[in-house]
Amino acid sequence: MKCELCGRNITGKIHTVEIEGAILKVCDKCSKLGKSVTYKKKPVITRTGFNFGVKDESLSELYIREDYYKVIKEARERLGLTQEELGRKLGEKSSVISKLETGKLKPSIPLAKKIEHVLKVKIIEEEERI
Repeated sequence: MKCELCGRNITGKIHTVEIEGAILKVCDKCSKLGKSVTYKKKPVITRTGFNFGVKDESLSELYIREDYYKVIKEARERLGLTQEELGRKLGEKSSVISKLETGKLKPSIPLAKKIEHVLKVKIIEEEERI
């Protein structure tokens, strides 16, 4: 591997340092020019079986209702909001709102929760599993 600062081949230990806000992998000589950076390993989270998307470890699964696009458009119009205004409230572009309202884009569960909160509608449903 080459030092990302001087370009020399690194023989020995590779140092990870911060130099002027950039994180670089450098040689011994260049490591003195920056502050050493260490990373904590993040725990690995695995999902097994049918637990993905399950709320409170219960036997139900969240999903977006089939007519979500109609519900969103009708609620936005009922509140007198433009697509741009709704987009600002949700932190999304108006093009995303347009695609949601035409059914070309299905919202993720987090986005659907924001939509439910802002428009005071219900587009997330739970399906009980046996």
